[in-house]
Amino acid sequence: MTTHSLVSWALILGLGAAGAVYAADTREPLALLGAAGIVNLLLVAVALSERRTLIAASAARSAIESVTARYMGLIWIWGAIALVLVYTLVLKWREWPLFSAFFAGAGLLCFAFSALLAKDAANGKDDPTMLRLGRYMAIGQLIGMIVTMIGLAIDPDKEFLDTSDVDWAGNGIFLFGALALAIVSAHALIDGKKNSP
Repeated sequence: MTTHSLVSWALILGLGAAGAVYAADTREPLALLGAAGIVNLLLVAVALSERRTLIAASAARSAIESVTARYMGLIWIWGAIALVLVYTLVLKWREWPLFSAFFAGAGLLCFAFSALLAKDAANGKDDPTMLRLGRYMAIGQLIGMIVTMIGLAIDPDKEFLDTSDVDWAGNGIFLFGALALAIVSAHALIDGKKNSP
């Protein structure tokens, strides 16, 4: 990732987090859903685009999966940042530290995995064990995100539009984060199977 792209992503993610904070402060649930949706779906679009570009260029599988893991990490980290900002600056919710710590940990794990794969790619090799581990992690993540979205959809306590519930903002962040991670994971699994030797 170049310095220019790092600055661009920092700006985009920062504006998205600021939008989420503003929406929470003004009690505008649709605006919060919009901020979370735009940031997460933009990350999905770029992740899939970069993955296709690398495949078209016949890049090493380690390089392709490294980029995928990096964008998964960005999705997790943005969720953690949004939760921390919303629930320290505007709203009060007892469980936010647990969720934000989990999101941050998952994001850092993705970044570490991405770095290991990038190192393999730079050395001109693909480690089958690492690639297999990445596939298992993507399967686990996909299942987890589908379960999360189903839980958010069927649990009557999970409100998105009722601002009297303390977790309404968190639920919006969870929803679009889970959707984004599910799409990236599913695409990586399907695409990886199709393009494997």
